[in-house]
Amino acid sequence: MVTRKLAEFVYNTSYEDIPGEVREHSKLLFLDWLGVALAGSKEKIGSVIMELIKEIDGEKGARQATVIGKGIKTDVLKAALANGSMSHALDLDDYHAPTLCHPTAAFLPGILAVAQYKKLGGQDLVTAMTVAFDIMIRVGYGAKRIHYDRGWHATSTLGKFGATAGAANLLGLNVDEIVNAFGIAGTQAGGLRQVFGTMGKPFHAGKASMDGVLSAFLAQKGFECSKEIIEGEHGFMELFSDNPDTGSMLDKLGEHYFLPTVTFKPYASCGGTHSTIDLMKELREKEAISIEDVKEIELDVSKIALDAAGKVEPKTGLEGKFSTYYCAAVALAEGDAGIDKFTTSKVNDQSLVSLRKKVRINVVPDSDLYFGARAVIRMKDGTEFKASTVAPKGDPTNPISYEELAEKFRGLAVNVISERNVDQLTNKIKTLEQVSDIDALLDLCSPGK
Repeated sequence: MVTRKLAEFVYNTSYEDIPGEVREHSKLLFLDWLGVALAGSKEKIGSVIMELIKEIDGEKGARQATVIGKGIKTDVLKAALANGSMSHALDLDDYHAPTLCHPTAAFLPGILAVAQYKKLGGQDLVTAMTVAFDIMIRVGYGAKRIHYDRGWHATSTLGKFGATAGAANLLGLNVDEIVNAFGIAGTQAGGLRQVFGTMGKPFHAGKASMDGVLSAFLAQKGFECSKEIIEGEHGFMELFSDNPDTGSMLDKLGEHYFLPTVTFKPYASCGGTHSTIDLMKELREKEAISIEDVKEIELDVSKIALDAAGKVEPKTGLEGKFSTYYCAAVALAEGDAGIDKFTTSKVNDQSLVSLRKKVRINVVPDSDLYFGARAVIRMKDGTEFKASTVAPKGDPTNPISYEELAEKFRGLAVNVISERNVDQLTNKIKTLEQVSDIDALLDLCSPGK
């Protein structure tokens, strides 16, 4: 049975089983996630959730886990919800292109909250992150592309399984308990792509982490659920997919780890826009392009990229993140696509609106480009500038280094915490396996300390 075999993998995997390359890559995940979570703590969704936490907790709420960037603690479940939501708010967190999900934002907040509550260490974190990533991606391969095409937000649906796996590993659940935990997670699966461009999208990541932790804790207490939630007649695959690929879910389980196949984001927008941004920046740097003299920008992108980021006329900063049209314009005009480029005022800047309207997009088969892109900028005098890429910066085939991610981390974190703490976090995460006190590590993520 698929569910049980995945549960056995979660139960049997130890730190010593994990290859060195995978362990090192897990540090990249942690560093990158923490930076975007700190920056995301300043977004409106963080303020909304914090108001709710303070209202519910009052003076006697549990102080079990840290809310990143807020300087407070709450119970494990609400910390997972808050940190997961904030870490996906800017759309700067990592993603997995083949399964179209954002893994780390969906499972690491819950893993961190449990690890902090249980006073676990860095090696425990690495192990939990590794099994969480693998479970999430394997279920994604099983569900196949149709899952996303139907309108499900894979970060949410798959994320619940990943978060459950990570929490279950940390809590030391036995195989039967993990099977039940997967059942609890699977029956909570949901999350619609209709909410893209709103706070509902990052909420999905927080809810996945929260639900995963809840599933693991309930199973630990004896809560029983379906034993075949993934493969059952009315289970996850039957309802969320067509002709699921069971073989992919179990192929080389415990031998091949998917964590190094993650893609990191240099830009604060949907991953489907990143190759376009890369090309616009490249042409801007190489050619003397006057924006006023641009006649047309023609792009070839895949259907999947445009499905995710095809908003033609964005009106808000959030919508701008999901508009290849706007991303092309802002990257060519200003040479960047950082956080400050996705404000409502920037998206409605008339010079950028005018340039955005000159963008023409051709949809090509996913097998041709997937998340790559081709670009032609035509000038009014007839000159043409061309560029293409098969994968954006940060893709496993176009990798980003720890030092580059550390620079990204610094740029995001320094606006929330002190430079001293930024330096300490960068150094400590580089040797995460030596960290014995997660509580002390996360204490560095509080403003004013």
